[in-house]
Amino acid sequence: MIRRILLLCLLLVSVALSPLHAAQSVLIGSGAGYKRPVAELAESFTKKTGIRVEQIYGHMAGILSQAKQSGQVAVVFGDLSYLEKVDTVAFSGFLPVGEGRLVLAWPKGAAVQSPSDLADPRFARIALPDAKAAIYGIAATEFLQRSGIEASVKSRIQMVATVPQVSAYLVSGEVDAGFINLTEALGIRERIGGYMEIDRALYSPIRIVGGVVKGFESQEAVEALATFLKSAEAREILGKHGL
Repeated sequence: MIRRILLLCLLLVSVALSPLHAAQSVLIGSGAGYKRPVAELAESFTKKTGIRVEQIYGHMAGILSQAKQSGQVAVVFGDLSYLEKVDTVAFSGFLPVGEGRLVLAWPKGAAVQSPSDLADPRFARIALPDAKAAIYGIAATEFLQRSGIEASVKSRIQMVATVPQVSAYLVSGEVDAGFINLTEALGIRERIGGYMEIDRALYSPIRIVGGVVKGFESQEAVEALATFLKSAEAREILGKHGL
């Protein structure tokens, strides 16, 4: 009997000392263009803390709509200037992630020496993400305007919804060039002809952040995620993905 009581006590102590986060989870959303780094961050965060990270990706307007309707999304990763303007979801604060960089990419078999090459009619199809809702579509439009080549390419622009859709067209060779972010370009570099960074003076700064949805800021899982994003491990992951 005494032995059974001792075993029960040891079991209770074991449970008490087990990781506090083991049964916790947090739901995050992100623009599709940042799926690779966010997914890797989530994986490393779970390994380190035991907190499970549920993830949704897609067009930012869709992510915010899901956040509003479900009331379950705790953190949304995206561009600060965009998140600050939305009125569908209220944020208590923003966790710094990195700086987004616009690139011009092209499919295998093509060659680009300079962004000004786009003025050449041989680039008959130039893909951009949504210039109204996708931050890299907005950045690409700013670049075309500020560089003075917008008029010469306007009739050849092919607008799609997201960065990954531009990538899909580049990989398949359905377009002659496309604007995506550096993170995405690094992820598909083996399947395209190449890419080059656009001069950052020719588009507005892109600050990528994790917007903490109001009401979730005091949750332990969110606080742990905020701490993790400041770690050397997280910075290494983000740097590898061009952020």
